[in-house]
Amino acid sequence: MSNFVKRPQVITPRGTVEPYAYISKPDFGRDHFATERGKYKLALTIPTDEAQPLIDKIVKWHEESYARRLAEHKKNPPQVQRGKKPLLPYEGDLPFVENDDGTVTFRMSSYDRFEDRKTGKTVMKPLKVSDSRGKALAEVPNISGGSEVKVKLTLLDYGWTPTTGASVKLQIDAVMLLKLVEFGGGEEDWGDEVEEDGFVAEDAPARSEGSVGGDESDEVPFDQDDAGDF
Repeated sequence: MSNFVKRPQVITPRGTVEPYAYISKPDFGRDHFATERGKYKLALTIPTDEAQPLIDKIVKWHEESYARRLAEHKKNPPQVQRGKKPLLPYEGDLPFVENDDGTVTFRMSSYDRFEDRKTGKTVMKPLKVSDSRGKALAEVPNISGGSEVKVKLTLLDYGWTPTTGASVKLQIDAVMLLKLVEFGGGEEDWGDEVEEDGFVAEDAPARSEGSVGGDESDEVPFDQDDAGDF
């Protein structure tokens, strides 16, 4: 798109972290899906009435972005190779799901590093996590399903590709920890699979992760190919 449009930042209401979150450390995948660049990610569930303002902001930003892209596409239609079908504009799924129990689950993520626009060098970007008073945590505990947090997000709009429709990605900028449930601490991680008469571990020390990030003004945006990958 030809004209730069500042992407909005938002802060979520207090919500509950779903299992299999990667907050204290990034996910690098495994086996054939292993990656060099790690990804922080979480799914956050919020009561629908409290989540509605956030839903409205995401939908509004998507509609405005999609309208701009449609106008640009109409004004400057892409060249199509002979014998190939043109890629027509289409919309993808938005990054939230409305549940049957009166809640909404939002999917969000961010990378652990970025390429500096000025130098071309890779800069590490640990996820910033703070306590309920906004004080950065020097050691980030193993935040797991059942924990309660607020999340500062940037709404990143993206266009359509052969594999992904135009939508919005929720980029995690920072996390405020309000209630801690640590990994391995209870039923949130295994649900009905918990065995009452099995081995019970003692309290384990928390793993640590840095809390200082880079200059976002010099950050290269996320890859379009990863747009639909939570």
